[in-house]
Amino acid sequence: MPATACALTLAACSAPAPAPEDADGGGEPVRAAALTAEPVQASLSVTDPRGTAVELDAVPERVVCLVALCDDILVELGLEPTATTSPDLLAHPAYLGADHGVPVIPGGFGGEDVEEILRQEPDLVIGLAGSHEGLVPALSETTTVWLTDARSWQDSVGYLRAVAALVDRSEEQAAAEQAFYDTLSQAQATAAETGQDELTPIVLYGSDGSFQVDSRGSIVGGLLDEIFDYHWQDRATGGHQAGGSDYSMEEILAGDPDVIFLESFIFSPEDATLTEQFADDPVWNRITAVRNGGVHEVDLAPWATGRGTRALSVVIGDAMELTRP
Repeated sequence: MPATACALTLAACSAPAPAPEDADGGGEPVRAAALTAEPVQASLSVTDPRGTAVELDAVPERVVCLVALCDDILVELGLEPTATTSPDLLAHPAYLGADHGVPVIPGGFGGEDVEEILRQEPDLVIGLAGSHEGLVPALSETTTVWLTDARSWQDSVGYLRAVAALVDRSEEQAAAEQAFYDTLSQAQATAAETGQDELTPIVLYGSDGSFQVDSRGSIVGGLLDEIFDYHWQDRATGGHQAGGSDYSMEEILAGDPDVIFLESFIFSPEDATLTEQFADDPVWNRITAVRNGGVHEVDLAPWATGRGTRALSVVIGDAMELTRP
């Protein structure tokens, strides 16, 4: 029966992903080498990492993705979304490539075209909590809507496992999950050998002269904290972006990172990257990373929107390569 996934108390269908050390993500790093992926059991009733229950009448064959985490998970499981709002992610070489051909749902994020979504005849629509609630009334009459809320890389693993149970893809799930653990484990080992684990990076994202920090309470910040000395605390000022935090340029100078990863949101050809926007800022130019050439513009698709295990593996690979001695 079509419905909105709602918070219920149900038994999990499989072992949970490893839990973060604390809400800020600032505990001791997880020893990834000790993590072993276990295949989930197929089930039409699952509970996601945030306690939201999803119940279906049959294995979903047509899934519309309104959030990139959904696309990431489906590709990890050897599937493709019926339609997407993240064509740039799917076009990334780590996903389906530039000629993927997946239909794109028109409309702004959180205001997607409901008629076009329904025209795809979805068995399941996956969106983002805090953004897609306004679409639920119109969609839930004919399909199931699941609003995800990943706040850590462990949540990302948990969502992979939950979707895999629903679509009966346990073999692919275990392989993808283990590949992610192995990528993280190798990065931790390499960083310990090369001294990269002593680096103090920061991730900034923004546009039009405004920016925020991916704190260690964010998905990407928490992941980098497993490898590097990522000490930017979560101030919970990022709106729907879990772990997004306001920091002034003066506070960033005080923390003095030796590596800066920039996620520049560009909406028109006239928009400048964060590197260009900060170029004449005297405080910016005093930061060690800026003075030593340690500033790197990164690919928005995996770094800022992907959120799933495949995107996070790309982030790990990029971060290790860009900081290699």
